[in-house]
Amino acid sequence: MKYVYLLLGIFAFVYQASAQAPAPAAGAARSQIIGQVTSLDAAAHRLVMRDDQGGTVSVSVAENTPVLRVPPGETDLKKATKITFADIGAGDRILAVGAKSEDGKELAARTLVIMSKADIAQLEQREQQDWQTRGVAGIVTATDAEHKTLSIKSGQKTLTIQAAAQTDYRRYAPDSVKFSDSVPSSYSDIKPGDQVRVLGNKQPDGVTIQAERIVSGAFRQIAATINSIRPEAGEIRVTDLASKKPVTIAVNSSSVLKKLPTFLATRLSQRYQGGAPNAAAPPAPAGRGGREDLGQVLDRLPAFSLAELKPGDAIMVSGSAGADASRLTAITLLAGVEPLLTASPNAARDIMAGWNFGGDNAPE
Repeated sequence: MKYVYLLLGIFAFVYQASAQAPAPAAGAARSQIIGQVTSLDAAAHRLVMRDDQGGTVSVSVAENTPVLRVPPGETDLKKATKITFADIGAGDRILAVGAKSEDGKELAARTLVIMSKADIAQLEQREQQDWQTRGVAGIVTATDAEHKTLSIKSGQKTLTIQAAAQTDYRRYAPDSVKFSDSVPSSYSDIKPGDQVRVLGNKQPDGVTIQAERIVSGAFRQIAATINSIRPEAGEIRVTDLASKKPVTIAVNSSSVLKKLPTFLATRLSQRYQGGAPNAAAPPAPAGRGGREDLGQVLDRLPAFSLAELKPGDAIMVSGSAGADASRLTAITLLAGVEPLLTASPNAARDIMAGWNFGGDNAPE
């Protein structure tokens, strides 16, 4: 998954690397920085890295500085291999241990631990496949703190999520479903109504999942009709079909806008109505079946612009809400949904909750 779990493993190297590195000169404090290589100067044996707090640090590397490459997913420094400065590339993840300057902008490296850009991509691919195979998404309907269980609504199914002492928890930021913006969390942070994505093995009863990782967040889904659009301001004024109240939808550069083609909207509406698919309709997209497949289908749809919408259109929106209940910042917005809203009042909740945690927004 994108860097976060990689970093958990790399952090374990800090202590090992610090212990193995030569002691700094008198008066110099030993520091460690984790980040990404942005540029290199081979002649000067120097690289520039962007640390995970967003700062930029210039790292000088002596000829005898140990440079170690960690295989994908490893957390044991003994399995690292020695490489040279020339083997480092832009985009590599790096742990630099050494003496930092007083202004914090330079570091004289005593040990470098590298995870290459290619290795990261390989690890991310494995993680994505694991989430697609063993991951589920849904909305929390009940919690049981005594037994550390969650009941979630996933599509039309109700699942029981069983947590354990070793379960890893993370929480999405209020205004983002990007996994890179999530923070460490705990069972107590999860509340009914939250969206969760769970990685774990399904038990023999078919409805219980033993959770290894739980990622949660508080988001809001609405189905609405458009009253007016202000593309220059990035705003849509709508009527929430459930509450009948006006809501202003803010659309920014991070919002994902997609439109269902008519045939797909029709097939999905038939699924919610419980009827057999129309024989004249094109076949449904291939896949394993279920929420993740639909999320992948939606991700592959072409994006469209706010200017393409018009008053009277029906939309589904999932987003983050602040203190003002009349405003919602769109994370995902889906148009072309009229057949779905006719078929089921729960379509917005079921579709948007699962899709919200799909694509680049999911643990990777």
